[in-house]
Amino acid sequence: MKPQDMTRYAKVVSDVIDSTSANGEDLNGDFEVLRKAIDNDTVSGLTSDELAKIKAHFQSGTDKYQDNVNKLQQAPVPVKVLGKHKMLVRHYEDYANACQAMTDSINPDAQTVNVDQFNQAEKDQESSIEKVSKITTRIMSL
Repeated sequence: MKPQDMTRYAKVVSDVIDSTSANGEDLNGDFEVLRKAIDNDTVSGLTSDELAKIKAHFQSGTDKYQDNVNKLQQAPVPVKVLGKHKMLVRHYEDYANACQAMTDSINPDAQTVNVDQFNQAEKDQESSIEKVSKITTRIMSL
């Protein structure tokens, strides 16, 4: 295997992780607004406009995560990391799906958030991103 293959692949993975981190930081403010409203049972105090803006922001972020899934799927994968790469793609896809579930839990028209769905999505995101982190560390150490 040529060393540049691993270098090109590592760059794709690194770019995806950096993008994920920046996107998460961007979305965190809106997440905190919802988390606080859910914890304090004040979701009904959020207006339809506020919820619509948060949902649109979340959808934009989730679309970026889905773009990252596509980048990972199309990455030039060196043979020696093929198995780990497939696990990375699966865990990252699970993360993107959990983000979509959280986005889908917001209903601006009814001024509600499906709390069970939101909480499950949060747990699924944490679990998936932890797996992404672990497998990425293993790939980058090769």
